[in-house]
Amino acid sequence: MRWFWFILLTLLTVLLEAGNLLNLIAFGYGQVRPSLLLILLIFAALRAEPLEAVGLSFLLGFAADLSGAVVGPNTVCWGLAGSLLCQMQGILNVRSSIYQIAVVLVSSLILMAVSHGLAVLKTEQAGVLPMRILLGRAFYTAAVVPVLWPMLERLWPFLKKPQPGRSAGIRLGHV
Repeated sequence: MRWFWFILLTLLTVLLEAGNLLNLIAFGYGQVRPSLLLILLIFAALRAEPLEAVGLSFLLGFAADLSGAVVGPNTVCWGLAGSLLCQMQGILNVRSSIYQIAVVLVSSLILMAVSHGLAVLKTEQAGVLPMRILLGRAFYTAAVVPVLWPMLERLWPFLKKPQPGRSAGIRLGHV
């Protein structure tokens, strides 16, 4: 992994999440907007090496905490989710956009609910995330996947280190 470029992409995504630019496409009273960091987490965890996936998932969880209100819950949840998604690289077929949307939808529903639950436990407040906001965020995040996933696929060769002894333009036949 080329960590400098990945951290730069993460910082850009955090600025989008924490800033007001995503409010332009937000809707509803709860300001429902997509989670770009979650899409980046799922994409990178399904593509990275296992050791790299653990590191980048905790990094993205910490970045989500920094762009949110409470520090801690996303780091734990997203770190574990990235590790699990990395272990399921061979099982999940994410070549089709339908499967990409399904994986992001299920992951976002679970991660948003669990991280909100941990945030409520940490702050000891009776904060309740309405089901419509949770579902709205998850479905909106999944709806953005067909736009962002191809862009991330184009960026991935710049983020991933090339394998030693192989060049990008040469394909070796059966030896």
